[in-house]
Formats: sequence, structure tokens, C-alpha cells
Amino acid sequence: MKKVLCALSAALILSGCATELVGNKADLSTVSFPSGMTLHPNGKVAYIVGSNFNLDYRATDGGALYVVDLDNDSILESSKRIGSFGTNIVLSEDARRGYLVTRDDDALVWFEISEDGRTISCPNDPDSDSLLDCRIFLEDDPTFVSVTRSYRETTSYDKNGQATTNRIDFDLLMIAQLRNSHVTAMTVIEPQTPDDDYKFSYESASMVYSASELQWLKGEQFFVTGRSATDLSLIEPILDADAHVLGLHLKTALAVPGAYSAYEGRGMTLDPTKHQLFLINKFPNSVLRFNIGFLLGGDSYGETAEAVAESLLPQGMSKIQWVGDSTNGILYLSSVTDDSLYLVEPKSLEIIKKITVGSGPYELHYSADDDRLYVLHFSGNDIWTFDTSDPQNPVLVKKYLSAQDTNDGSPE
Repeated sequence: MKKVLCALSAALILSGCATELVGNKADLSTVSFPSGMTLHPNGKVAYIVGSNFNLDYRATDGGALYVVDLDNDSILESSKRIGSFGTNIVLSEDARRGYLVTRDDDALVWFEISEDGRTISCPNDPDSDSLLDCRIFLEDDPTFVSVTRSYRETTSYDKNGQATTNRIDFDLLMIAQLRNSHVTAMTVIEPQTPDDDYKFSYESASMVYSASELQWLKGEQFFVTGRSATDLSLIEPILDADAHVLGLHLKTALAVPGAYSAYEGRGMTLDPTKHQLFLINKFPNSVLRFNIGFLLGGDSYGETAEAVAESLLPQGMSKIQWVGDSTNGILYLSSVTDDSLYLVEPKSLEIIKKITVGSGPYELHYSADDDRLYVLHFSGNDIWTFDTSDPQNPVLVKKYLSAQDTNDGSPE
């Protein structure tokens, strides 16, 4: 796919003039092949990544980041173009910034968000209809990004011995890269004065073969799985006092049972206590449970890491999400191949219910504040929202963007 896209891009450039690419830019008025979504904390705005999976638009700016007004079920004019093959999207802790990765141009895309969530912009080119000037170019095929907030403190002393504490706060990103086994750690320090610029520091290391997805655990620690991995790895960055990234450290590696190797590791989720992690794989189609409470210390410190592979699944599982609290929670899994959600009991790992939804359900976003599950349809180009007050019996509440045309297709 990468070679095909490069050849296509080269052909377009050679056939066009020196200043303008041939082909159409992404249409910002209609969602097309969405691959990732998240919500603003106010619950009124959704951010949806359009992947340009079928190459309807030119590769350079054929992807899109759609800003959707959920109250009015409409796409806002502040939506922006991005590169093709975007994946998931995350927001900073204060929702003032957002981050996503695009595989076609090997980039991390970053942007600022207005207080009400309705406007996004690239500070380097705030009037542009694209975010292309707000990219950090990485190595081959970044495919997933995760974020947390962290800080560093240092103490300095004046000649009288008076101590001053200096604190640097920053966004900490972890980025999985599919093609080269690398994981990238990145710190982002926002401007402190109007004359300052954003400061980015990042380093990569080979951690998991064909890294595909990340899950934040605590502090500065992230789990990473891969398409061709035998371990579930817990990693953390090595940072200096100024929040510069020096490298990455493998904190621990949890072996995946041989019969259920993490080849084609697809999705991860944690229970609310973070004592259990659930992983879905494509070969074989299965769901695994890891006991990880010992990593948090406390009463679980003496536990032994355990991977339990008890359930084979139908083909085509993509994402997994814990829905509900720690006592009555249920695992929800999306299947792009049979247009269904599967509800799995977390103790037995048995399928307890199958729900038919729209075309190509992919990304799942759970809002614990109001017990809502948002299902993003990759082929249907819309969002279905379910009331999950009773996690075992979800109730369809609303379909967003459902008037749009649908297309066939599925993510890699």
C-alpha cells in the first residue's frame, strides 16, 4: 500500500504544474471512511478522523478532521484537511490541544482547540483549512497515539541559599509505528508567553514488532501491542529535568500464551480498577485477559502476571471497550466484517449478546459520565449512540450523520 501511494503521489506531481497538485482535496462537508473519534469534555462536540481509505481524494490532503456539532447533528466549518490514512485521535487533559497520526505522510498532527470545542486550528497557519503546517514527521507508518499529562520539577538556590522550585508541565505522547518496530515518546510543552513557540522533544526505540496500539496505565507508563508480537510490553520514557526525551525503557513484558500469540494484536482496554487488561487478536481471533494489578502495587503487589486465553471470537474484531463500572461492566467488541457489536462477559470471556449495528462498526468511545457508547461506522460514515446504563442491554438513542451515503470498505 505504501509503495502504491508513493507511486500515485509521484504521478500526480509529474502530471500537474509545479505549484498545484492534481486531484481533489478532501470534502470537509461529508464524512468519508472515518477511522477514529473522540469527544470534547462538554459532550457537545465530536472530532472524527476521515481516513481517505479508498483514495477518493489525493493522498497529500485527502484525509480530514471533522468537527461535529452533536446538538445540531452537523459538520462545522472549522473542520480541517490532513494527510491520508489517519487513525485514532486524542485530546490533552485540558482539551486545549489534540493529536492524531497520519500514516501516508508519517506524521503526528497537532492542533489547538477553542474553549467551547467548536473550533480547531493550526497555530502555524491559523487561517488555513488544513493542519498540514502542524505536523511532526516521524519514521515509517505511525498507527496509534496515546497521551497523558506529566511534569518535571527542579530546585535551584540563590547565593543566600534560598530555594526556588521550577516546574515544567507537558503533554506526554506515545506513538506506535507499524512498519519498523519502533515506539516514539514525545513531550509537548505549550508556549508560556505570546512570543514562545511549542516545544517538541522525541526519540524512538525498537520495542514491539509492528507496534499497532497503545494503552496508558499510570504515570508515564504505557502498554503496547503489535501485529507480530509475542509479548505485551509496558514501556516508559527516559526524560531529563527539562522534559527532553532521552530514550525509552522496557518496564516489563507479559508473555502472551503461544497458542494465542499477539500476532495481529488489535485492541486493548482496562477495567476501571486497572487490575485487568483485555487484548483482542486477529490470528487466532481471540480475547485474552491479563491480571496486572501487581504493577500498581498495594494489595495486589504480590500477584503473578497471568494471561488467560479462554475465548475464541468470530473474525474481524477491531476494537474493545470496557462499558460500565468495576462490578457490572461488560466488554464491547466491534466487528467490521459482520456489522455487529459483541458483548463479552469479562470473567468467563464468553459472548453473551450480539447486536446488529450500522455498516462497518470500528471505533468505540465510551462516556462514563452519562453512560453513553458511541459507535463509529467506518463504512457507514456515521455514529450511533447507545444508552448503556444497563451494560448488558444497550438501547439505541440516536444516529448522527446518518443521512450520508455509505460506501463499502474496511480498515487494514
